[in-house]
Amino acid sequence: GSRVGQITGLAGKCVDVAAANTADGTQVQLYTCNGTDAQRWTIGADGAIRALGKCLDVSGGSTADGARVQLWTCNGTGAQRWTHTAGRDLVNPQANKCLDVTGNNPADSTPLQLWSCHGGANQKWNLPT
Repeated sequence: GSRVGQITGLAGKCVDVAAANTADGTQVQLYTCNGTDAQRWTIGADGAIRALGKCLDVSGGSTADGARVQLWTCNGTGAQRWTHTAGRDLVNPQANKCLDVTGNNPADSTPLQLWSCHGGANQKWNLPT
């Protein structure tokens, strides 16, 4: 079944939809955990990760380092597939890259991005069980 809850990472902070905005293209960021729906993620068996009725998405299906990670209408594409590894990486298999906190910066509102996996703390994520 689906697992629902917070995704926590660097400095114990949460994967958060900026301002709980449901518009396509809304930035997904690191933010202090606050129990709001903007931080409530459903981990689907299909590899999709959903919040506010939309999906965690790599902008334009990019495979480049630094690609924007955003909220987007769910469409079943590779840009919206994620695999949580035993090492706690969240990998987008299409790019074979990791969900990454930009600049290893633990400040609130730091944007998330796609980056080559390197094992750093800014690429480690705990998913709801």
